[in-house]
Amino acid sequence: MAERLHGLLARFPDADRLIAASRDLRECGLSRLDAYTPHPVAGLPEALGVRDRRVPLTALICAVLAGAGTLALQIYASLDYPFNVGGKPVVSWPAYMIVTFAMSMVGATLGALFSMLLLNGFPRPYHPLFNVAEFDAASRDGFFLCVEAADPRFDAERLNQRLKQHGAERVWEVPA
Repeated sequence: MAERLHGLLARFPDADRLIAASRDLRECGLSRLDAYTPHPVAGLPEALGVRDRRVPLTALICAVLAGAGTLALQIYASLDYPFNVGGKPVVSWPAYMIVTFAMSMVGATLGALFSMLLLNGFPRPYHPLFNVAEFDAASRDGFFLCVEAADPRFDAERLNQRLKQHGAERVWEVPA
């Protein structure tokens, strides 16, 4: 029985070749691409076709919910336990804005943090790329591109040649 394949992993000497290969493969119709680099690379998300807006949207929703919840709690406390301070109204919204703003920021921060972690697949103690011994260089000095076998246009032989044409130093078949 043939071993299942997770995909192809290619190592590039620099970020420019990685971006060029990513852009070319996206233009060929491949969509299951992922890049691994030791530092952020400008232009790489666009080359990979990443246009995910879920983290900012989640942060906005969490900020609104946290702010509304905080404001509601303060209004409830003022109505249920009225306290007359200098003849001001019982519900005096300007006094609530500092705490409401602070809790909105806390909500946005926590929403962004947890949605980013979940969307990145954390916690994930194992990934098939860990089967390639040289992949540990991705956190030091390596620029890697993985093309997953789940892509409908995946053809290992053709992609291997195409990656080498873009300057890949080495290409590995990654077992699943």
